[in-house]
Amino acid sequence: MLYYMYLSQHKWRRNKGDISMRFAIIEDTQEDCMLLLTLLKQYMAHYDFTSEFSLFTSGEDFLANVQPDLYDLCFMDIFMDGMNGVQTAEALRQIDPSCLVIFLTTSPDFFADGFRLRAWRYLLKPITPEQLAEALPECIEQINLSARQLTVIVKRSAVTLPFSQIHYVISCNRSIEIHGENAVLTTGKQLTFAELTAPLRKDFRFIEVSKGIVVNLDFAKVLERNDLLMKNGDRLPISRPRISEVSEALVRFQFMKR
Repeated sequence: MLYYMYLSQHKWRRNKGDISMRFAIIEDTQEDCMLLLTLLKQYMAHYDFTSEFSLFTSGEDFLANVQPDLYDLCFMDIFMDGMNGVQTAEALRQIDPSCLVIFLTTSPDFFADGFRLRAWRYLLKPITPEQLAEALPECIEQINLSARQLTVIVKRSAVTLPFSQIHYVISCNRSIEIHGENAVLTTGKQLTFAELTAPLRKDFRFIEVSKGIVVNLDFAKVLERNDLLMKNGDRLPISRPRISEVSEALVRFQFMKR
């Protein structure tokens, strides 16, 4: 097994401190792997944050090491001995659905599989600087979105929550509930609902569906009459004046995510 990490020391200029962007390259041809690594390091040197690169020679080796939220972006060779890139990406989706995937290939024959697996891009080998310059900016912006955080006060302690883990926020009497995956945080109203959710509403993923309810469309499933059905089964009421706006936003968001 070949597994090692390169670390380029830069600092991300954000208020929330230093952040790394973590890449995995799954490629069984050493020449292609080192070419991509060199081009990536050259390209990422233009950004002012830490970049980490992990290299694997097979899908099996990669899956033995991957964990949820470990990598931001994987460059996946399609034609490999053992598990091919499509099979590896399918397994990755079960472990870490949010990890972005760029397929590396010498043939466009698997483009349909890439669409099904929500691959970010296909890059035809040999990889060129121009291909990376075209593919990476939007990808980096997507990773940037997933790093955004909201800080709230819960029982006099500051709690920091990634935007990507917030399903919805709802105003309840004298408190505000923040719903996540099998968890609910309740915060007192040191801030008004509008003040607390203002950072979320600046993010295209979030929309106010009715007074006192802001939803992350990433976790919304479908509109059913006057309710928004969430993927976890929760139903959230939509105010009548907002039904058309929410419907259009949900369709647009789901289309963009494909």
